Amino acid sequence: MSNLPVPGAVEPKALDIQHDTDPAQDHGPARHIPHFGHAVLFFSLGFLLVNLCALGLFSAAHIRLDSISQHPGIALAAQALAYALTLGISAWIFPRLWTLSFLHGIHWNFLAVRRRWYSIAAGGVLLSAVAQSSLHFLPEPKSTAFDGLLKSQHAAWLLMSFAVLLAPLTEEIAFRGFLLPAIATAYDWLSLERSPAGLDRWQRSSLHSTSALVFSAIFSSIPFALLHADQLSHAWGAVGVLYGVSLILSLVRIRTHSVACSVLMHATYNFSIFAVILFSTGGFRHLERLVQ
Repeated sequence: MSNLPVPGAVEPKALDIQHDTDPAQDHGPARHIPHFGHAVLFFSLGFLLVNLCALGLFSAAHIRLDSISQHPGIALAAQALAYALTLGISAWIFPRLWTLSFLHGIHWNFLAVRRRWYSIAAGGVLLSAVAQSSLHFLPEPKSTAFDGLLKSQHAAWLLMSFAVLLAPLTEEIAFRGFLLPAIATAYDWLSLERSPAGLDRWQRSSLHSTSALVFSAIFSSIPFALLHADQLSHAWGAVGVLYGVSLILSLVRIRTHSVACSVLMHATYNFSIFAVILFSTGGFRHLERLVQ
């Protein structure tokens, strides 16, 4: 969570989730959740499941893993299954580590979405328009990992469903729910004054400093962009645009104190891209128009 100011008329000031306002109900030393160890556990689980699901599905289809690029449908199915399993297992594991609900621990804060959904959704559309416009001035990839899925109507609908629903949810929980606060916590710990007063402040509050959040937004956006590099055939101009998108998503997460808000913006961003394709191909019925 952040100590950045939030307009009182729009959103209440972020509270330290580790303490009640009543001193009699204080829960003891602040617990910095999620910290870097939690982020490492989450990403390790996701990496393991992605590889296991790919191995399982490709083995079941009697297809060699070194030909994965030739079977984008199976690769997408493996990724979707791995994402779903990662979320499900994490929702079971982390509450037991935290003695705190999963959504509370990742700062889901759906109340912020209820109050700001229209501006967040509009921001996602605008961000998508700016990002897609900027790509016209950069070298575009000759092909992407999902081009093979945009050749049949059913596959295109499945790809859109994944990109609008499951991918934003999983990736925002990963990068804005786990990694961003984890890096910010590590930054604050390393820059902490090693004195009784400094340690007392650390134990009294789990809020992050502004400099820690800025540092974390900058560096947590790097792996987010690199995650999509293979999908973009390593067209680094397009990857750079995604890095900028990640910075905006991080800003939304920080300013609203809500991962749910960054999920909504991410989903709206992706939907805007597919809405253009959907309209230009007549509901994915004329996908041949994409190559014209």
